[in-house]
Amino acid sequence: MIGGGATGTGIARDLAMRGADVLLAEAGDLSTGASGGNHGMLHSGARYAATDPEAARECATEGEVLKRIASFCIEDTGGMFVSLPGDDNAYPDRFRNACCLSGVRAEETGVNEALRSEPNLSREICAAFRVPDASVDPFFLVWGMAESARDAGATVLTHAPVTSLQVEDGRIIRAILGRGGGRTTVRPEVVVNASGAWCGTIAAMAGQRIDMQLDKGSMVVFNGRVVNGLVNRLRPPADGDILVPHRSSTILGTTCGPGNLEDVRATVTEVEALLRTASEVLPGLSTARTIRAYAGVRPLLSGNGCGRQTSRGFSVIDHLDGGVENLLSVAGGKLTTCRLMAEKASDAVMGRLGRSGACRTMVEEIAPPASGGRGFQEAIMRRKYSAHADGIMAECITSPLGQEEACSCESVSVGELDHFAASPDVRTLSDLMRRTRAGMGYCQAGLCVFRMASALDVGEPRAEIERYLAERWKGISPVLRGEQLRQEAFKAHLFKVHGMDHTREG
Repeated sequence: MIGGGATGTGIARDLAMRGADVLLAEAGDLSTGASGGNHGMLHSGARYAATDPEAARECATEGEVLKRIASFCIEDTGGMFVSLPGDDNAYPDRFRNACCLSGVRAEETGVNEALRSEPNLSREICAAFRVPDASVDPFFLVWGMAESARDAGATVLTHAPVTSLQVEDGRIIRAILGRGGGRTTVRPEVVVNASGAWCGTIAAMAGQRIDMQLDKGSMVVFNGRVVNGLVNRLRPPADGDILVPHRSSTILGTTCGPGNLEDVRATVTEVEALLRTASEVLPGLSTARTIRAYAGVRPLLSGNGCGRQTSRGFSVIDHLDGGVENLLSVAGGKLTTCRLMAEKASDAVMGRLGRSGACRTMVEEIAPPASGGRGFQEAIMRRKYSAHADGIMAECITSPLGQEEACSCESVSVGELDHFAASPDVRTLSDLMRRTRAGMGYCQAGLCVFRMASALDVGEPRAEIERYLAERWKGISPVLRGEQLRQEAFKAHLFKVHGMDHTREG
């Protein structure tokens, strides 16, 4: 298995639960590709009902499945589609009919009721529909599936890039993982390429070709929740028409344009365009505090349109016709449909192995829910880590400093940092951030970075801190203006006084 995003970890979990011997190799950390570079929207299917009915039907079904099996990382906020004067008057009827045909629950609601639910909406909205959208934490979803796969017997390796696939007589007989002295040789029965935007690159190692369309989407993060549920513009998908309440923030997305893997970042132009468009629906966004901007690259299948017109469907590609009988690639799709993609890919693998075994991922929870905590901090940890919370809290109790707060923005304790820093998966501050959310909040690690670094045993802590802060700066710099720009300049000065330049992008 190649790829540690939602699709790869989902396949590893599915196959391991069916009794297969699974090894997953990820070049970096889990969810560092498209699985981590999205707006955290769990689709009801409504967004695609009028333009991509098949994707809408898949999202309608799979969204409800994920709510059942991954409740620890999903907030079932509900969503709303709203239109403004000047929008296509015929689209609401088209939307209603398309949702009905796609199996998406969409209920028209009065404008006054919509404004009561979302008081920050423009008073000019003229139509509104409620839909069962939700928000999902993609980092915790992927981490949960990886841990579930391990519990079922799978081996999950991070920071283990696949550097070579050797083909003989129409079969991959050898895969080389890692570089230098850390190289490992694997002799696979079946190779599953679930590497997302790198799918074509991995396939080429075996002499195969996959035509991928890389599409960049940029997003803006606001401090606090400016909406109670997801808010969508009632029109065909376009830039700047989704607002997602996500933990302690709100995420605005997305743009759509050509992407590449060399330099994935949001630009000032994209941020300004997103804010301008979204302010039509929520006028108060013009004064809301922005935390950062970021971008991800969508790995879409070529040959079915371009940009917004490209289908969000997926395909399990059998490379037998290309002359390699034990290679399967999974391309396209969405975060919401990751479980379905994993099921279809696992069916194909089991068939290739000549083995039976029913899929159980639709009914078995990724991490069974934990009972509520007595105090605020304990309740937060149980909500975040679900069944894994008890082990983490045990370390917090035994450590003298374990219960102290390390990141006040995201309410992360020192014990949480220590627990995840001890994992072989965690080698960088970014790895630690993705598992705890420390550094993702209001100050963007300005106050907690040294606590994070003290938990992590790295050879050159100063260099690692500078690398991490420089990566944070890439997301902070496009959103700075006015008083916020002056505040950030002061923070940069404080770091430089202590011999660190957090604005350096190396």
